[in-house]
Amino acid sequence: MIGFDIEHISRIKNADKLLEKIATSNEIAYIERFKDKNVKVATLWAVKEAVFKSLEICAGDISYKEIELSHLPTGQPKVELFGKAKKFFSQKGATSLEISISHSLDLVGAVVILKF
Repeated sequence: MIGFDIEHISRIKNADKLLEKIATSNEIAYIERFKDKNVKVATLWAVKEAVFKSLEICAGDISYKEIELSHLPTGQPKVELFGKAKKFFSQKGATSLEISISHSLDLVGAVVILKF
C-alpha cells in the first residue's frame, strides 16, 4: 500500500497550536530547534496524512500522536507506530514502513510505502 500527501507550507498559520494537536513530545523537541517551524510542521502533517492513507484509515480512527516521525543518524526519516496505529499495521500484514519526504518552494510532500 502507498500513501501520499502534499501540503502548502504557507497554510500553516499557527504552528504551535497544530503541533499540540498532532505531535509527540519527541517531535516537538525536534521541531523547536528550528527558527522557521512552518516547514517542519507542514512536513510532519504530510507524513502523518500519508501514513493514514497507506493504512487505509481516517484521522479519526487513530490519534496523530500514535505516529512518530524521527530521523536516523544519516538523516533518513523513519516512522514508528504506537497503539491503534500499530494494530492497524499488524492487521494489514505489513512487515515494514518506508518513507520519503521532499520539499520545494512552498510545498512539502511525503510518500509512505507499506511492505508485506
